[in-house]
Amino acid sequence: MNKVNEETITKIRHTIELLRVQHSNIHGSQEQQWIQEHLTDEKLKQEVINLSIVAFHILSALESGEQTGIEIAEKINVTRGGVTRAAKKLLQYDLILATKHSDDKKKIYYSLTDEGKKLAKVHDQMHETIKRELVDKLTAKYSMDDLKIVANFLDDLYQLEQKF
Repeated sequence: MNKVNEETITKIRHTIELLRVQHSNIHGSQEQQWIQEHLTDEKLKQEVINLSIVAFHILSALESGEQTGIEIAEKINVTRGGVTRAAKKLLQYDLILATKHSDDKKKIYYSLTDEGKKLAKVHDQMHETIKRELVDKLTAKYSMDDLKIVANFLDDLYQLEQKF
């Protein structure tokens, strides 16, 4: 590999590492910070920092109605264990409810509380804002062909990393 190619690959890896670090910031991810800034409820603001990104995605998934942990895991593409861990925290903060139906005592069904609905709504607003800004800024700078190449590259990179 020549020096220019090696430097480019190093820059790509460095940028990806920066993105990863940003999501594990001890002061909360940028998502958590954005959500805190856009909440009016002080109690919820304090709870946000203790919730994982998976927890926020569970809240958003439950906006469509009551679901089991297995259904949520499939919907947001995480493990059942990941859903269970996040759900425990959400239950602790009274953001979701866990119930069993009389016809099937094995399955636990999760649903949103009023506070959980508020947090889910702000989380959804954050994703819409990010999506809108990304589209506006990236399409202003890059052609659709450029963006397709980047999307394919990132998918290829993800597939390669799955092998390690």
